[in-house]
Amino acid sequence: MKVRAGFVSNSSSTSFLIIAKNDLNKAEFFELMGIDLASPIADLFAQFYEDVIASAKKVDFKTANKTVAAEAWFGRDRLSEHMVKKVREGKERGLKAYFGSLDSETNPIQTFFCTDCFEVENDKIYFDGLENVW
Repeated sequence: MKVRAGFVSNSSSTSFLIIAKNDLNKAEFFELMGIDLASPIADLFAQFYEDVIASAKKVDFKTANKTVAAEAWFGRDRLSEHMVKKVREGKERGLKAYFGSLDSETNPIQTFFCTDCFEVENDKIYFDGLENVW
């Protein structure tokens, strides 16, 4: 029998949904996450923000047929009922929706957020990272 003593890893990803009043911007993202721009960990959240922006795809509600399932707007065949409900509510309220994913192999920041599920919300942004598939 062989025993592996080295580092063993497997890849992971997590999907996210953002519903927002405005286009995504760094100041509002930091406010949502409870991070001051002068914080010692601001650089970590700046990288997280950049990763989210790079992955986020805006949902175009204007071209989406009203009878199309919310899952089809993202080109996916599975979304939690909670996410589908939030997308529909956002559409009804005239908000903007973004969908994307992070993975554990890109950088340590994405790895960290791929190992946890999170949901944060304020009066400007709703950020759902509950679709963790670790």
